[in-house]
Amino acid sequence: MHIRAKAFLAALAMLLLSAAAAQVQGPVQAPPAPTAAVPPVDPHRISIDVEVTDKSGHVIGGLKPEDFTLLDNKQPTSILDFREIDARDSSEPVHVIIVIDMINTGFDAVAREREQLGEFLKQDGGRLAHPTTLAMLTEKGIKMQQSSTLDGNVLLASLNGANSELRMVGRSAGFWGAADRLNWSLDQLTQLTAYEAGQPGRKLALFISPGWPMLAWAGVDATDKQRKWVFNAIVGLTNGLREADMTLYSLDPFQLGRTDPFYYQNFLKPVASQNKAEFGNLGLQVLAQHSGGLVQVMGMDILGELNTAMRDASACYRLTFAAPPADRRNEYHELRLQVDKPGAQVRTTAGYYANVQQ
Repeated sequence: MHIRAKAFLAALAMLLLSAAAAQVQGPVQAPPAPTAAVPPVDPHRISIDVEVTDKSGHVIGGLKPEDFTLLDNKQPTSILDFREIDARDSSEPVHVIIVIDMINTGFDAVAREREQLGEFLKQDGGRLAHPTTLAMLTEKGIKMQQSSTLDGNVLLASLNGANSELRMVGRSAGFWGAADRLNWSLDQLTQLTAYEAGQPGRKLALFISPGWPMLAWAGVDATDKQRKWVFNAIVGLTNGLREADMTLYSLDPFQLGRTDPFYYQNFLKPVASQNKAEFGNLGLQVLAQHSGGLVQVMGMDILGELNTAMRDASACYRLTFAAPPADRRNEYHELRLQVDKPGAQVRTTAGYYANVQQ
């Protein structure tokens, strides 16, 4: 097994290097960038979206800046700008992207997901609360609807007309198949993030997926070059999601007999340096939780998971603060946010990677 593991890591290194060299815009079938200008990212100012809910998951509104205490690497940080964002305000709409993972999901699960997604789109006569689009992860690249819409019936018709592109390489293919699926999944998430960075407004990306391979066992024999690639991918996705104003949600269509759906929790500790990076730190569930989103495991109740995730689209708070000077490249900063409200549950970006300011 040790020899096979080394051979796998060598092959995986080649796959990852080829993915890093790929053009991010290539396979994305998406509309042209909007004419409205997207403000450039200021590395000296960090903006984060914050969800504050009660124990039942309902949004708590009406909070003021003085109700928040922000800690950056355990140090209090002044809030430069504060806004409560209400999705009913048409000047700041929230866009929802529902992503169906056809790379890591079997035929039966995909069929059930499509059925449940259809029920979601038909709710309220097909009237969606927020502009929504569909995307699919496939072996041929990410496929995305040409525009978002408030008409669920339009999306349902598109969904029904789409062919299920089942993965050719499954779990039975062992670690070679796992390498392919990891490579495709991360590459397409990177493409989606890069595309959404050019779109205005806040985005919620709801991934209906069991997640991609985390290759936990591969970390034993990982080389410094491979750990460096993983670390750079973590940095790129962590900062890229925040700069794109996009939050990830993992909606797991869990079925009995599958591996532990909570195994990802072993990789939630922030990665501050290259030598601590493992493939598991790039798991969908890990990235979702670190982006401030939700990880839901409700069996095949995809309808319930979608409705729960959509609560976050109704409102949030946006806080902006000044990033302190970094001492080194890709210096990790952990964020902690406290709210002076009894029983409040807070979710936001877990942290960011800073660079030495010029």
